[in-house]
Amino acid sequence: MQTIIDVNQITRQARLGEFLRLKRNSVTPEAIGLAKPNRSRTPGLRREDVAERANISTVWYAKLERGKAQRVSRQVLLSVSHALCCDESETRYLLQLAGHVEQRMQPVLSYCVPDAGKRLLKSVNPLPAVFINDYKDIVLANQAFNLMLGFDVNSKPVEKRNAVIFASECPDWQRWLRIENQSDFDACMQRTAAGVRSSMANRVCESEWQNRLEQLLDASQPFRSAWDQNSVKESDEMERVYHHALLGDLNLRKQYWDNRHGDTFGQMMVFVPTNDEDEQRLHNISAE
Repeated sequence: MQTIIDVNQITRQARLGEFLRLKRNSVTPEAIGLAKPNRSRTPGLRREDVAERANISTVWYAKLERGKAQRVSRQVLLSVSHALCCDESETRYLLQLAGHVEQRMQPVLSYCVPDAGKRLLKSVNPLPAVFINDYKDIVLANQAFNLMLGFDVNSKPVEKRNAVIFASECPDWQRWLRIENQSDFDACMQRTAAGVRSSMANRVCESEWQNRLEQLLDASQPFRSAWDQNSVKESDEMERVYHHALLGDLNLRKQYWDNRHGDTFGQMMVFVPTNDEDEQRLHNISAE
């Protein structure tokens, strides 16, 4: 048992160091009011810049990046987070990797929906809704969601029924997200990768997570490229324009609802119209 704990700790330290290094390289000196050194080979901040802003020694910060620091205090991590201009999601990710967020027993990720969940999903029609898990697997979609996409998501093979894979290779999914050029596609992959990374912070050492992550990375080279950028972002309730396969553009707000059944866990994602006109259009098509 002691050996397993040690291995897990090393893995967390290595990931923490990797994140700090990539984050440091993404912040320019000009962004924090510093002049860029004339001969600097570093694309972003220097280690000494971060250390000075965090009020720690450069040697100690370098150990953090190398994954060699032991028992890093919460205050030090908060100072480093501030020095690197981390947002709330990134700061929480750092704290989780360092063990400063309570590590509860993690529920099993859901791959099925209980009968009560199926009735709930059906009852929210004509609002498009799906059950998903932290891997971005589409566990079950309701009729309104399938109408919006223009195909039956539930009929796809289980191993392919995933938002990462759909966004990478499904034209109907890309059309729904209004991905019209390479910039849109890259931004979509970046958001998806950041959300998956945030979800796995407390599960970073679980073999199931590692195996599923490798499957997604192998299935989508664009996702792998986005993953390598090491960004972190929790899923948020975002309002945006989606393209409905039958109705055209709709302004919808994406909302998340936790779904627990026994020891399994997932989320119901519901798309709610932001105006009366779009709400009526969804009602009309469901009545046909």
